Amino acid sequence: MSDSNMKVHVIILNYNGKELLTECLPSILEALKASRHKCAVTVLDNQSTDNSVEFLRKEFPSLNVCIAKTNKVLCSYNEFVRTIDDDLILLLNNDIKLDKNFIDPMVDVFLKEKNVFFVAAQGFWLKTNSYGGDRAKVKLDFGIIESDVWYSRHERDILKPGYTLCAGVGMFDRGKFVMLGGYDDLYLPGRYEDVDLCYRGWKCGYKGIYQPRSILYHYGGASFQRDFLRDAIYETVFRNSMLFMIKNVSDPLIWLQCFVFLPMRLTYYLLTGRLFLIRGFLAVFGRLNTAIEKRKRVMASFKCSDREVILKINRMEYHER
Repeated sequence: MSDSNMKVHVIILNYNGKELLTECLPSILEALKASRHKCAVTVLDNQSTDNSVEFLRKEFPSLNVCIAKTNKVLCSYNEFVRTIDDDLILLLNNDIKLDKNFIDPMVDVFLKEKNVFFVAAQGFWLKTNSYGGDRAKVKLDFGIIESDVWYSRHERDILKPGYTLCAGVGMFDRGKFVMLGGYDDLYLPGRYEDVDLCYRGWKCGYKGIYQPRSILYHYGGASFQRDFLRDAIYETVFRNSMLFMIKNVSDPLIWLQCFVFLPMRLTYYLLTGRLFLIRGFLAVFGRLNTAIEKRKRVMASFKCSDREVILKINRMEYHER
């Protein structure tokens, strides 16, 4: 990619976030002005009912606002991204503020490195007043692949660039995003679709890199947690973790570990009264055929094994150039 021709499109997903936009949108616009690259911004509204669209058109009349045909949560990005021709897309939620110098360090990764699919940022979590970020290692939790941002050395590693499993909020190569099909509606209403997309990118031979020089300020799950109870969220996470395994994982040793521990896990949930997790497991069967069909398609595009991807991410061998 050529620096002089680099085009970045920031897409802010909104659902009933009028108050959040009021607080967060000005920082995003300021960050775009500070970038040396050609930047565009769109608020992608997911059928809000709180007058978000009217507010945006009144208070930010020059801002591009696009209304999704249906609310497919993160999957609403997919259709819009196919309609634009920018090089890079920065996908944000409506509860995020950006540091003024956020954009260019992320773009620099794409300019300096080959085969980069996504770049993740360092985050400051406003609810807990603590720094974190999307420098995620792969965790095998009794045979189920998870994204682990709280591993033992994370407080040291969040200050250094490195490989990462996924980006909950990040900048993507638009062409690769479209080629991979974007976020998968298999996981609706949400959770694990970001891990799925980024992991598929890794298995296709691309890379995900964490850039600590780009800092965002995040309320964290404001919209999702407002609309779903805690137990329902955990139920969905467990269901989607199993669907992710079925769709993407082929390593026999990982699957052996998963099968060995699954009865123990379910028994523990039953004995401790965590019936919502039992419901999450049973809900897998309602989407099993779809997951298997999608597995057939994605496996044909994978160039790297699960073990190769996991070892590369967890060794974090990347050095910033």
